[in-house]
Amino acid sequence: MDQYSIEHERFSGGRMSLEREHIERGKGVAVLLYDESCDEVLLIEQFRIGAAVCEDEAWLVEVVAGMIDEGENAEAAGRRESVEEAGYAPTSMTYLGKYYATPGGSSEHITVYLGLVDKSKPVGDGGGVVTEHEDIRRFWLPRKQALAWVQNGKINSGAPMLALMLAFGWQGVV
Repeated sequence: MDQYSIEHERFSGGRMSLEREHIERGKGVAVLLYDESCDEVLLIEQFRIGAAVCEDEAWLVEVVAGMIDEGENAEAAGRRESVEEAGYAPTSMTYLGKYYATPGGSSEHITVYLGLVDKSKPVGDGGGVVTEHEDIRRFWLPRKQALAWVQNGKINSGAPMLALMLAFGWQGVV
């Protein structure tokens, strides 16, 4: 964590000085895996400490995601994470956007992709990387059901919510 002394212009004119703390987490990637032929998305479920600390349900429904390694671009990281976490290698990746996860205290930004896969052709078991202490369950869900889960709060993490809405529109209306 770093502390910064910042001075910037005010909307109303003049200048203001302030102190801010910043956590550097790096750059991340999120991939919504989708099989068009059966209109299903692959979602994952894993333990998340942030939810546990808030005494919320700690097992969150998410999309494939991870940090971009040094020297790696976002698409390559997304392809790597798709195999590691879900056991699928996307045949194509469509850029959906980029967002700051928590810009009030971190410069971490996440690049979001839609990755097309064939549900019948996994390339591995997925489940995460043991040395990274990942324990990931993957499952397929109809696209409309996944969007309903966003609406009813069963999916309550930013990356999967945003990926589903960017890929398919709010409530599945593009």
